[in-house]
Amino acid sequence: MRGFTPLPPLPLLTPIQSMMKKKVFVLVLLILISLFFLFSKRKGSKLEEGLTAVIYLPARVLAKTTSHPRGILSQRKERFLLELERENERLKRLLKLKERLTHQSITALVIGREPTNWFNTILLNKGRGVGVEENFIVITPEGLVGRVNKVHRNSSQVLLITDQESEVGVLIERSRVQGVIQGRKRDLILKYLSLEADVREGDLLITSGLEGGLFPKGLVIGKIRKIEPPHPQDLFLEIIVTPEVNLSRLEEVLILKTQ
Repeated sequence: MRGFTPLPPLPLLTPIQSMMKKKVFVLVLLILISLFFLFSKRKGSKLEEGLTAVIYLPARVLAKTTSHPRGILSQRKERFLLELERENERLKRLLKLKERLTHQSITALVIGREPTNWFNTILLNKGRGVGVEENFIVITPEGLVGRVNKVHRNSSQVLLITDQESEVGVLIERSRVQGVIQGRKRDLILKYLSLEADVREGDLLITSGLEGGLFPKGLVIGKIRKIEPPHPQDLFLEIIVTPEVNLSRLEEVLILKTQ
């Protein structure tokens, strides 16, 4: 017939849309049955109350699952982009640090920790294959992390400054008083400071560079958190230092070629 314009075909439902329609239909049906039991009598029987409770639970679950998957995908995408942004910011800071250094350096990722020595060692994804050697220094933009103590072809182990076997010569930046820090699991101990030493809580410690070139001078170590009151028989102060680097959250580091 002239002038007749056929209607466009109905759009086909995607599998996701079809699934959503079925869920909505079941949800509406369950709600209607619940309302019938609730309003048919003032006081329902035990059976009716039980049916209403049983129907309400799956209805509530179905209501939660009818949200569109695109919302979930969008949240995942946002989290992924946020993680990429954070990683990009950390790498930018490493690059700026690398540009300021006088030593050659290698960027590495933390890929593992010693389960029994959580605050003692970490494992990096760079090793002998790219020139890493024992006693190379590991740092971040915040300060000193430790030194390489074992090297494999494609990985290396780092002894953290919080390990009890780690000792580093340091300077108090403000007063230039020298001492040695030793690891104590989560924190550090500043040793060999006389009772009359010019030291205060909050003072910043840096490497002194007096270990025969092992640790370059001027790397940030941490800040003095507490000075214990001395006992009459003490010859030195007992000083607790908090590392400037959060060693439990390391992700990317720089390995300095110090030899």
